[in-house]
Amino acid sequence: MSCLRCADCSLEDAADVLRAEGFWEEAIVLEARPSVETAQRILEQGSVLTAVHPLYPGRWMERLGQSAPPALWVKGALPHLALLGIVGSRHIEQSVSKFAQEIGKEAVRLDYAIVSGGAAGCDNAGASGATLAGGHAVEILPHGIDSYHRRDRCGLSICAPEEVFSTASAMERNTLIYAASEQTAIVHARFKEGGTWIGAVEAMRRHLCPLIVREDNSPACKALIGLGAIPIKDPAKLAEAIESPPGQRGLFGIG
Repeated sequence: MSCLRCADCSLEDAADVLRAEGFWEEAIVLEARPSVETAQRILEQGSVLTAVHPLYPGRWMERLGQSAPPALWVKGALPHLALLGIVGSRHIEQSVSKFAQEIGKEAVRLDYAIVSGGAAGCDNAGASGATLAGGHAVEILPHGIDSYHRRDRCGLSICAPEEVFSTASAMERNTLIYAASEQTAIVHARFKEGGTWIGAVEAMRRHLCPLIVREDNSPACKALIGLGAIPIKDPAKLAEAIESPPGQRGLFGIG
């Protein structure tokens, strides 16, 4: 929690800080020594990352404030790099998959790590591109960490370790991807349909991060460009897209 980060207190004093800020239930839990000892063992094993850890995505605190997750489960090593998001539809053509993979490779060349949602299609292609180029990929999961078995990527989850996939978790996962990213590339979306479209529009509404969208002349692409996303036709031009100022917002390019 932000109050503990600001107080920079010891574990012994944390319960008093929480109680002073009105977090009575949290303070009571923290004073239960068996629970605290179990939590300490998990932290020492590197299985959990808290909001006071230096590798915790700082942008979550900046962009999400009090709604930022206080802790998350981890498998793999988090990179010490800025994150570039890659998202998109699950069911895609080979040309779209190749575009996502090339975006991942180019992001690594620009010293970014990739963050995605671990789904089939665009997410997996982008992460694969990053790892094939010798870079890093972080996958924020819509389910518990127990079912995550990738060894070439880092998995993060705010779900309980054994929790199964749910639509609600997927929507929250999408928010976390955008909020963790310096910028996010949308490789494919369906106009007014699916999680990619919903997540992109919500990210723009909440100003979670600037968006880049593959220019494919689709209704979804045109709409996102009209709302301020930066178009990109060639993955090799990723640096230019990153440096471009956001487009003029309007209703699908009008106004």
